[in-house]
Amino acid sequence: MTWNAPTSARELAVGDVFGPYRLEALLGEGGMGLVFRAVREGDDAEVALKLLKVDLAEDDTFKRRFIHEARSAAEVTHENLVPILDAGEIGGRPYLAVGYVAGETLDERVKRDGALPLEAVLRLAEEVGSALNELHDRGLVHRDIKAANIIVAESGEAMLTDFGLAKGQAYTVLTRPGQVLGTLDYLAPELIRGHPATPASDIYALGCTVYECAAGKTPFADQVGFQKGIAHLEETPPDPGAERDDWSPALSAALLATLAKEPSDRPQSANEFASALRAAATQS
Repeated sequence: MTWNAPTSARELAVGDVFGPYRLEALLGEGGMGLVFRAVREGDDAEVALKLLKVDLAEDDTFKRRFIHEARSAAEVTHENLVPILDAGEIGGRPYLAVGYVAGETLDERVKRDGALPLEAVLRLAEEVGSALNELHDRGLVHRDIKAANIIVAESGEAMLTDFGLAKGQAYTVLTRPGQVLGTLDYLAPELIRGHPATPASDIYALGCTVYECAAGKTPFADQVGFQKGIAHLEETPPDPGAERDDWSPALSAALLATLAKEPSDRPQSANEFASALRAAATQS
């Protein structure tokens, strides 16, 4: 089916043609949208095509905000950011096309391998931290840093992606302006309290992600639901290096600094955190 007419209640499916994009495979689906691997006709470029679901596409305010934020993000380029190639609206349906990166998500890697080697943890913090720093320097907040939104390319390089479109029921997502965007395992205390996302909340989420790489699980993985939220608000995470032979107290201190309950007590930038972690490893 070719999709250029005004959108209907039917969702797009593999085999459809959406504007210049031919949908080849469904990569993900959640409360906010669909993500397809697609091929752009004309140059056969392979992309990950993200589409808002029909009900959200009918909300004009949300639709305008989605397109505006996508185009703002497209202006930011960095070697560890999956590039945004195109964003707009076809037949009343907002879309976002990003570069397709062959590899696996960091989430998949940790689930398969458990805690990562020390150098891999340090490299991850540096690469994702550098990408995040670029976003922050351009006045943008990612709002959904987590292992599932980091792709480990076949080259081994970490690539930060996704501005929170396709999410499942396990997530708290932004569905309207003013609501929380994020995933509970990585959610900063101030977001749980209802405050807006800031670079400091991104740094907290990055800390949770690096903790997951170091320990093989997120800081409060053993808690569920409401208790997990309380833990983010009140509890000190367990030592991420408790079961490692290559981890020092200095590394734990550098990592846990990102998980301070007060935003002002965290490293002031993602690069500052990555540098502190590398310095702690050098001292070990």
